Amino acid sequence: MRNVLLRSSGAAAIVGGALRIAEPLLRRALTPASLSFAYFAIDVLLLFGIIGWYAWRADKLGIAGLAGFAIGVAGILVIRSASLFGAAGYQIGAAALLFGLAIMNAPALIRREGPVAPPSLWLASFMCGLASLVFAPLGVVAGVLFGLGYVLCGLALLRT
Repeated sequence: MRNVLLRSSGAAAIVGGALRIAEPLLRRALTPASLSFAYFAIDVLLLFGIIGWYAWRADKLGIAGLAGFAIGVAGILVIRSASLFGAAGYQIGAAALLFGLAIMNAPALIRREGPVAPPSLWLASFMCGLASLVFAPLGVVAGVLFGLGYVLCGLALLRT
C-alpha cells in the first residue's frame, strides 16, 4: 500500500510541477473559469506530491521535517483561500509553501541524504521569490524552479 501512495504521489507531483511550469501559457490559453479549475487541479496535485515526499522521507526529516510539512500544507491552503488574506493572499501562501519546503528538507540537505535536487530547487525558488519583490521577472524563474523541483520529486517517488 505504501508503494501505491508513493508512486501515486510521484505521478501527482510530476503533473502538478509540469502544469506549474506551464502556468504562464495556461494563463494565456484558458478562459478565466477554466484557469480557476486548472489552478485548483495544480494545487491538489502539489498537495498530493508534498504528502508523498514527506511520507517517504519522514523518518529522516525529524521534527523540522514535520514542522516544514505542516507549514507547506498550510501554504497550499492559504493559496486556495487567498481571497481571505487580501491582495497579497497568493504571495503569503506561496511564501509559506516554499518556506515549509525549505524547513522540511533542511535536515536532509544538511546531511546530504537522499535526493537533493528537489529541495535545492525549492530553496532556490524561495530565494528567487524573495528577490522578485525587488526584481519582478525573477517571479517567473521562481515558478519554473518550483515546478521543476516537483517534477524531480515525483521522479524520485516513482523510483521507490
